[in-house]
Amino acid sequence: MKRQLENEAVEALRQTLGQISVVKTKEIKVESHRHRSDKSIIAHVEIYGHAHRLVCRVVPDCNLAELQRTFRELRKLHARFQGETTPVLIAPELSEEAQALCRESNTGFLDFEGNARLYLDEVFIVKRSLTHHKTLPPPAEPLPTSETARFAEIA
Repeated sequence: MKRQLENEAVEALRQTLGQISVVKTKEIKVESHRHRSDKSIIAHVEIYGHAHRLVCRVVPDCNLAELQRTFRELRKLHARFQGETTPVLIAPELSEEAQALCRESNTGFLDFEGNARLYLDEVFIVKRSLTHHKTLPPPAEPLPTSETARFAEIA
């Protein structure tokens, strides 16, 4: 399950970056950490000829404790790298509250529903998906009553 989540996260990141013509994806890899079973996704991209790195963590859900822990881990991971680096949180679905927390912590985000907010040097990517509501069938025409039937005969 965790492996599938990582694969979906890599694909969502690849698709989002691929939608911006000035962003050239050089490499996306999954890194394991020695002391934990947690993994990070590291994406190397080029923007207008300048190298940039995205350090990403994947969370299965957006409970507050998990988000706070992930933000701390992303800050530590971000500090390890030299140069232009953007921390990114990836999740299957991010609530409005979770998105607001990402903005407050200067963390980019991406979810599988089509929402994204990434600041990469001179490029700012914002995508927002519309909520999927079931469409209701059109209301049926009312059956003619005796009074409407009488008017229909006159017309």
